[in-house]
Amino acid sequence: VKVLKSEVMSPRIAWFNFIGFLRGLTKVALVIGLLLAAAYGIREAIEHTFHRNPDFQLKAIKLSPNDVLDEGELVTLLKIDLSANIFDFDIEQLEQELLEMPAISAARVERNLPGTLNFSITTRKPAAWIACSEEGFPAKRQAKSLLVDHDGFSYPCPPGQAEGCQDLPILVLSTDPDHPIQPGKTLDHPQYRHCLHLLKAVIVQYPDEIRFVDTISQANKWALSLKTRTGTVATFGLGSHERQLRYLSRALDHASKKGYRIETINLIPKRNVPITVIESEAPPRAIPVPEEMPGDMRSDDLRTLLNRN
Repeated sequence: VKVLKSEVMSPRIAWFNFIGFLRGLTKVALVIGLLLAAAYGIREAIEHTFHRNPDFQLKAIKLSPNDVLDEGELVTLLKIDLSANIFDFDIEQLEQELLEMPAISAARVERNLPGTLNFSITTRKPAAWIACSEEGFPAKRQAKSLLVDHDGFSYPCPPGQAEGCQDLPILVLSTDPDHPIQPGKTLDHPQYRHCLHLLKAVIVQYPDEIRFVDTISQANKWALSLKTRTGTVATFGLGSHERQLRYLSRALDHASKKGYRIETINLIPKRNVPITVIESEAPPRAIPVPEEMPGDMRSDDLRTLLNRN
């Protein structure tokens, strides 16, 4: 069975179809208009209630205690409009701008109604100074010199931290094209890792003596050099630091009691430790421990002292 389907189209039918389409389009436009009006009304209500409400004008800034920024520096750094409404600030943007400061490791900003912005920041805790004259980092304990924290992150010293870091040692590194020193990034310099290993041994074994360490550097591929604040230069190996630090402590104590100063001491040998001494009546000379010491100090005294368990 074949069915013939046909549609009859006349100008009148076409007109009625067009009128139906316009009616449908009008309904859609009306719904959209109502939604837009509602959104505008809500927006105006929010603006009036919060953004244009004088009760929410910025009245106070609270900053957590820290050694990097004060309130004035914070306002300048973030370009905070002190006459603005607290809802005008982009909280996430403020946090991101704070984290762009290398000395800050974490930041959180909160609105405290009706008119306070709370800033909570965590600053980096420096472990040592970093020096590399070839790359423009001087061996100076001052603002803008390079610090490194306990995670190996290096950053320029802010003025607020300079005074509190005067007791920290300086790790002196040689330039390495394959491992450049870049402030604001984690150090991967091989010499830094070796110097840090010795520094950690000092902190663990003699935590109160860290302020007497002036510099630590790598003398060659197999030795490190530690200079004290009194001018003694001690040579360490890349390992066995516990024994070598024990030898150094005993030798310095003995020298202090006997009234002379050790200029250099090589702590790598377990026996016959070479030292150079300074005394007021004679110029310094290099001698091994088994020989007789100047004045009333005897080699047997120091040898017994260094070999004592």
